[in-house]
Amino acid sequence: MTYKVLFINPLKDYVDRLVDSTPEGFHVTVMPPEAEVADICREAADADFLISGVDVPEEVFRAAKNVNFIQYMSSGYGQLPISVLNDLGVPVAQMKTHSISVAEHAVTLMLTVLRRIPASMQLMREGAWRQDLDEMSYSEMYNKTVGIVGLGNIGRWVGKVVHHGFGANVVFYDNAEIPLTVSELIPARRVSLEELMTISDIVCVNVPLNVESDKLIGRDELALMKRSGVLVNVGRGEVVDEGALIEALREGRIAGAGLDVFEREPLDLASALLNMEQVVCTPHMAGVGWENVQRRIATVWQNFDAVLRGDIPSGVVTVTKRAAKVPVA
Repeated sequence: MTYKVLFINPLKDYVDRLVDSTPEGFHVTVMPPEAEVADICREAADADFLISGVDVPEEVFRAAKNVNFIQYMSSGYGQLPISVLNDLGVPVAQMKTHSISVAEHAVTLMLTVLRRIPASMQLMREGAWRQDLDEMSYSEMYNKTVGIVGLGNIGRWVGKVVHHGFGANVVFYDNAEIPLTVSELIPARRVSLEELMTISDIVCVNVPLNVESDKLIGRDELALMKRSGVLVNVGRGEVVDEGALIEALREGRIAGAGLDVFEREPLDLASALLNMEQVVCTPHMAGVGWENVQRRIATVWQNFDAVLRGDIPSGVVTVTKRAAKVPVA
């Protein structure tokens, strides 16, 4: 028996690598982004496994009547029709391999803003070698308080890096239950969101987008930050009220921001964020890296193997955690 794997809306960097790594007993069919929905639905109807990129229409999932498991290739799953997938009754898993890349990117944004790297490079381009070098405008991370909004996989990596690597103090806010052993290992102290915004020198936002997190960091929360404070967002753009953030930056109520995600993507070239020297913007690239490509592809086959063994795959986000009994090839 050969299991049919349907790969929908794949990122180009993954197609050849995933197909080349296909274990015996699986056959991969790739449906590119330009494929007709009717064609995808037809292929999905007899698929045993789905690998889903972003922006897959609901009707494709509804058509996958025989699927045993769906692997979503992204970490944030706010785009997925969770109610539809719950009705489908099969486990659907997010990717949880990107934590290292995103955490390193978050720390890079912190340091880039604290050390004013873009502004310094611009001065060099203009021939201003150490001119107007105001030492009071440059900061270290050592002994700073880093407030982590969301102590999930990414937040934990951020906490480890800034505490053990830079000597920062870590506090966190999360509305989910975080095991005491996790916070002790970092170590990190749990606080309310209001206290975090008040005492942190750097606020790092890592939470996914959902009803509770939409505009979680708004005008009132930003008003609590120190004037010397820096906001970093590597979660989802909608978690931070972008208009309120721009106001706070313009008025000097916070010192800077490092942003990898935005309310609307791609970011409008007319956005004020792109013209503020105290702001560093990157194009939703925190999880990008060849090492992460390898980890994601390995996770696909590991999760498929777990399903065939009757185990629970890694990263399941649906009500159904374990697939129904799957015929063994």
